[in-house]
Formats: sequence, C-alpha cells, structure tokens
Amino acid sequence: MKTFTQSTFNRSNMEINPMINHFVKFQSALHSFNNSALYIGGRKATKQQLVPMIARAEVQLCRNIVDGIQRGSLTYAERQVEELSQLNEITGKLCLRKDVAYYIAQQTPTKG
Repeated sequence: MKTFTQSTFNRSNMEINPMINHFVKFQSALHSFNNSALYIGGRKATKQQLVPMIARAEVQLCRNIVDGIQRGSLTYAERQVEELSQLNEITGKLCLRKDVAYYIAQQTPTKG
C-alpha cells in the first residue's frame, strides 16, 4: 500500500527537483493505483489525483530532452523521448490528457 500526503501534491509551481525521477515515482503510484492500493491523505486515490504526478513527470521529461539535445547526448534524449511517449500513452488510457494540460497551464507562472 502506497500512501502520499496531500502536501506532496500542493505545489505553487512546476519547479522540478532534478534528483527525483518523477516518471518512476508516477509509475510506482500508478501500479499501486491499478491494484487499488494507492491512498492519498488517508483516502483511496482517484485517477484525478494522479494528474499532478503526471504533470511533474511530463515537465521533467521535456526538460531532460532539451538538456540532452543541448549537451549533444542524443541517446539520453532518445530514452527520455521513449519515456515521454510511454507517459503520453498511459495518460491517454486514463483519459487525463486535458486535465494534465490544464494543470500544467495553471501551475506555470506567467511573466508580466
């Protein structure tokens, strides 16, 4: 059984800690969710509660792709693209694409 606290998900922006692999963290939570063993805030999680994890993973993977290309590390960038493709496939199967896009838009600070 996997338990997360609500404070883990309430972030004011999409700053990503590079030492945490958010895609792996999401995969672990998804496995628990699929086995009805994911609890957030002491309650059984809904698929909507996976949205912040998916969003963080997507933002991190996109940044990793750009970083890999800028460094000339094309095999690393290719692996990140494969993981992003997997994430997009999972997001589509969960019917959460619009929710993730909306979450990212809401959490991205605007200039001005």
